[in-house]
Amino acid sequence: MQKTLPSSSLINASAVGSAVALSSAALQHRPLTLAGLRGFESAARHLSLTRAATELHLTQSAVSRQVQGLEDEFGIALFVRKAREIVLTAEGKQFLLMVQKTLKELDSGVERMRRDAFSPRISVNTFASFASLWLIPRLSGFRALRPTADIEIGATDRMIDLGLENVDVAIRYLRREAIPPGAELLMEEVLFPVVSPSYTKTSPPLKKLEDLSRHTLIESSAGGPAEIRATWPQFFHEIGAADIKGRSHLKFDFIAQAFMAAQRGQGVALSRTYGADMFMTGELVRPIDVSVSTGAGCFLVVSERGQSRAEVRAFVAWLREEVVRFNEQLAVWFKARGVSPKRRQS
Repeated sequence: MQKTLPSSSLINASAVGSAVALSSAALQHRPLTLAGLRGFESAARHLSLTRAATELHLTQSAVSRQVQGLEDEFGIALFVRKAREIVLTAEGKQFLLMVQKTLKELDSGVERMRRDAFSPRISVNTFASFASLWLIPRLSGFRALRPTADIEIGATDRMIDLGLENVDVAIRYLRREAIPPGAELLMEEVLFPVVSPSYTKTSPPLKKLEDLSRHTLIESSAGGPAEIRATWPQFFHEIGAADIKGRSHLKFDFIAQAFMAAQRGQGVALSRTYGADMFMTGELVRPIDVSVSTGAGCFLVVSERGQSRAEVRAFVAWLREEVVRFNEQLAVWFKARGVSPKRRQS
């Protein structure tokens, strides 16, 4: 039995005739054209053809024809006309949700593509401590090269899909065995205790690992990959030593905060390679001759879309140059102080 449409729908008699001329099977598998979606969405949102026409800069009859054509193709009434208003049918309400979601995704994608084509925007995602301790202090160098570039820096430990979340560049803390395809190592992680220079003048002696039991041990505890690896128990595990309990513990959410506390003379923290500026400049010093390379590090991933954009390529080239310079400076610092990081225990 062929399906007929309510006489109170927006579809006129000729439209009904064309709709019922199609078999139910044909209607079920026939794809909709997209011409009427804007008109339908606006009319359904306003429950008014007149207001929809005003919003879309069309005539009321043009919007009516869009809706009529959509219902004709759909084979289902989406509106019911009453005395002075139109109301959605149950199917119309259901279809409206689908159309609004589709149009939102389409508009967002088009806006992003236009913005990428005409605006020098760079989206960078990394973890908070790397952003605070390494990237932001150097960012003015890139800003000098590209003063008109818009840079968005997001800080999270959550692994993301760069394409889905519109991110050009990601810098992640990862173990070597967990790196994704195409990831590029920027810097290896090296851990060792650090304190402020003034701390060593007023604190109990700190010459060997066992002396840590007389000191406040500072660490971060936010639970992200980098923070988990920055704990003192993990450090002792990495160097193959028994766990040492400090006199007290001072814990913060992020590694950058732990560095700041150590800089202010509040205890002993663990260094991180990407925080090396603080100990290479002497703001923090290494009181104990022990260090370990953990097998983890900071890795760079560039999205496929980002690789095709000139501003992103310029940012990546600048980043690589900065990393090379930084690693060379760090190697000189290590050599001058006899730092030869022990590899982590298997």
